[in-house]
Amino acid sequence: MHLSAYLTDPSVRPTVVTAACALVDAEVQRASGIPGMAVRSAYRVLMGIRPGIVPAAVDGLLDSFADQLDPFYQQHVTSGRPLVEILTEQRTSMADALLSITDDRAERTSQATLRRAYRRVRGSARGYVEEAAPGIAGLIDAYTPARTEPGA
Repeated sequence: MHLSAYLTDPSVRPTVVTAACALVDAEVQRASGIPGMAVRSAYRVLMGIRPGIVPAAVDGLLDSFADQLDPFYQQHVTSGRPLVEILTEQRTSMADALLSITDDRAERTSQATLRRAYRRVRGSARGYVEEAAPGIAGLIDAYTPARTEPGA
């Protein structure tokens, strides 16, 4: 079954969005050094522009993210390997897949402030998304059926 069938089901979608927002918040707070300061600053700008922008953005991106993460999830399903191993091993591909969505959205936004804030942190974004692989795997695992054996 496609990952989106689990993550975007109307009965769980609000909970998935809340969990994803908590993951985003935790990852932003974990960012360190000068690039981390830029990420935290850009995040504050986003939240200052419109309260609720993060949950709205997560909800708006969830379907696309599920589509991009599905090939990794299918590897997990067919192999029985832990999703965290797959996402960690393929973290660059996973990050590029997710960032292709946000890159496109950032370029199409009519909000110049949002576009500038995104561009300011985009250079270091891949590393942050790569570091979030265990959290992303944990989120997916929380909302998909438990795997007990390959092909089960």
